[in-house]
Amino acid sequence: MLRTTAFRFHVLALALLAGAAGSVRAAEYGAAAPDVAAAAAPAAVPPFKHPGLLMTQNRLASIRAAVQSGNAGAMKTGFNRLLQDGRGSHTYAHQALTTVDVVRAAGGPQEGRWKNDGFAAYLNALRWAVTGDTRNRDKAIQIIDAWSAKFTGFTLAPGTDAPQAWLEAAWGLPVWASAAEILRHHDGGAAGWPQASQDRFNGYLNRLYGYANQASARTNNWGVSGALATMATGVYQDDANRYNAGLNRMKQLIPLIVYSSGEVQELAARDCHHPQYSLAGIAQAAEMATIQGDTSVWLLKVGNEPQPRFSRGLEYMAKSILYGEGVRDCRSNGLYPGYSEIAVNGYMNRGTPIPNFQNATKRGRPDGNAAEFIGWSAATHGRDDF
Repeated sequence: MLRTTAFRFHVLALALLAGAAGSVRAAEYGAAAPDVAAAAAPAAVPPFKHPGLLMTQNRLASIRAAVQSGNAGAMKTGFNRLLQDGRGSHTYAHQALTTVDVVRAAGGPQEGRWKNDGFAAYLNALRWAVTGDTRNRDKAIQIIDAWSAKFTGFTLAPGTDAPQAWLEAAWGLPVWASAAEILRHHDGGAAGWPQASQDRFNGYLNRLYGYANQASARTNNWGVSGALATMATGVYQDDANRYNAGLNRMKQLIPLIVYSSGEVQELAARDCHHPQYSLAGIAQAAEMATIQGDTSVWLLKVGNEPQPRFSRGLEYMAKSILYGEGVRDCRSNGLYPGYSEIAVNGYMNRGTPIPNFQNATKRGRPDGNAAEFIGWSAATHGRDDF
């Protein structure tokens, strides 16, 4: 009982703090606020397109064609790296848990189990859609069904505040939803995933959403992760209210995360890694929205800026990685996996130049697993024309 009370206290306290955090960088955001607010106006998208998170039916077909091709292009090379991840094997040993204990700023064994099983479900679902191996389909269904039937929620390890569970859920939810989206919609439901199992998964997703949505109030990489999770929930559930809430929050956050100079929030104060959590979340949200017919995340500008704000952040990060420029020298680091090829593809399709980011992307090919977000963007979005 004490633990439950403490959890509720932290939820309320952090929600109040998150509201206050909206004033961060207010001077920089100030004059441009009306333009951003207009860009973030609600725009429901039903009927939703499926598959419709990061994979479309056409994209899955493109991956299959690349894998079967005799040419060793970016996508095929990326998929070959994906195949090296043992979690994508149909022999992967999963283990569903009733509760998952969250450990502050570390990650305990139960968190590791939950995350690994989520990635295993996604990898097996994707491998089935690309290769047609029904053993991967069966494994993905087994993992999702097991967790949907057993999981009741997160608990907090000693010294761990409640919001840490929000962040873990925000990271994990899009992974689980992406696996289920493929199983449910690929090739018109060819997986044969029973309706009763889909209904149980929907309850599982709602439990995760109850945590993840609270992270979106933060004005940092947590907020981006929460907004992405909210969008993913909306797409999977055909829920325009949830989708639009996540999309609008993402567009509100972009000018607060990427400053007018292009500097990415947390780069100066933290490291070369955490700012890229925000970039990864924005890129994946932009792709998700594009699939649903909305390119506003890619194209959002502030005031009279000639380039979309997000593209400025990508270029700033790339210059830090390639040349050590800006507020932090990141030459000993690379691009965080899971977003670079998505971003390059998104901006090439919009005619927006990001030459430094393209160079950093080519240097880091093929990307692999990302511990927090879906990785392997070369396998899914790699292209050979830059």
